[in-house]
Amino acid sequence: MVLIKTLVSVLTAALLAGNVDTAPIKAPVVEKRLLLPNAPLASDIDGAHLLLKNDVDSTNVIKNAYLLLSKPRDYYAGINTCLSMGDGGYIYIPGTSGATELVSLLNKNSNAQPEVDAFSQFWVYNGVPGIFSNCLAVNKNTGKTDWIPCSTQLPTVCFNSVMRRVLLFEDTSRQIKVNTPVGTIQGWRDQNAMRFLGIPYAEAPVQQLRFAAPVPKAPFTSTLDATRYRNVCPQTQENAGFIPMLLSYLENGATEAEDCLNLNVYTPSLKGANHAKLPVMVYIHGGGFTTFSGSVIIFEPGNMVSRGGVVVVTINYRLGLLGWAENSAAWGRSSATGNQALRDQILAMQW
Repeated sequence: MVLIKTLVSVLTAALLAGNVDTAPIKAPVVEKRLLLPNAPLASDIDGAHLLLKNDVDSTNVIKNAYLLLSKPRDYYAGINTCLSMGDGGYIYIPGTSGATELVSLLNKNSNAQPEVDAFSQFWVYNGVPGIFSNCLAVNKNTGKTDWIPCSTQLPTVCFNSVMRRVLLFEDTSRQIKVNTPVGTIQGWRDQNAMRFLGIPYAEAPVQQLRFAAPVPKAPFTSTLDATRYRNVCPQTQENAGFIPMLLSYLENGATEAEDCLNLNVYTPSLKGANHAKLPVMVYIHGGGFTTFSGSVIIFEPGNMVSRGGVVVVTINYRLGLLGWAENSAAWGRSSATGNQALRDQILAMQW
């Protein structure tokens, strides 16, 4: 143990003194996913909510899933907004399991209750658009449909036809953009959650920032691609062969690099401007402060988001030597602040 501590002290001192290569650890090149140029903006949608009766049964792959657009619109504006989100208006067939579950969710759900409480009727798909002055709405109190004037301002129910994420298989085609104080972020949705992945919350902790406190990330100058996990922090890999391969799988295919201070946001709703927000849970991963990350597949929060009506944020923080190097007697706080990993966690929560 004394020998290990001595080696760590010598290595850290050499890094601080510039006696070894201080270039950041390079990650392999990852193919960039295609950002859809016509992805809708959340502020234009003004209220999008994933409705799902999630039984957490992994063998039940086919589930009835819905996308509720809570802003009141006329029928045609509502259906067109569904189309802009990549799905059509929901085809409501009374007596089917899909109809029964929809009515149940419109009466009680975990993430859009205030929005549905304000209305008793919701637009569903006519079947023959464009030729009627009256359009089809479902009544959540009776489960029956009514033909009412198409100009009536009501929320709209759309299909949510994309499957839930399964292991490394994901369909990122249903994308959406969100304007934030740090810039525009573009993510995607599946059956369980809207996902905004790999959002940097701090500048890359490399070179002069390697052992320093994290520095908040400057605002983005262009739309941030949040459709994929970004780098995870360098990990301890005690064995060659199987263990690195397993870690790569567990990390959802993300690569290791020092530029790793990013977080992932999962939400069942993008709330409208005038509605109360959802509670937020921040998950700080385990791993003995030497392994794992916020993107590890065993921490997948989709079910928690879907069932709990909460926003879940998972974070990365520096690990091992890069996260905990400290020798205040030898180096001073100006060179190595100490507790870098804890400082990363605090900054991520402040973000």
